[in-house]
Amino acid sequence: MSWENNDGRYTAFFNALKEIYQIHLEKSINYGKESDPYANIRSSEEWGVEAWKATLVRQGDKQRRLQNAAKGVLLTHESIRDSLIDNATYAVIALVLYDEMKGRD
Repeated sequence: MSWENNDGRYTAFFNALKEIYQIHLEKSINYGKESDPYANIRSSEEWGVEAWKATLVRQGDKQRRLQNAAKGVLLTHESIRDSLIDNATYAVIALVLYDEMKGRD
């Protein structure tokens, strides 16, 4: 995949995608396994919850943090920016796991 942005209109967007990608790689080391970067999320299947749906639960937690921040509640341990990045990452992970479940590449 090329991260080139020839006309410059989406520079901030592509820079955000690159940052999300890099953070995802770094965090995957702590949460997944070498053979499966989504092992932590797939563990939900032991409880009867499809992995892609489990990401929606985690995304919901991030959404609640963001809703509180929008209401003026001071967040601790994680910034608004961190929550937005995590929320975007969970959306992509949900898509990957959903496509996997449906047999798509």
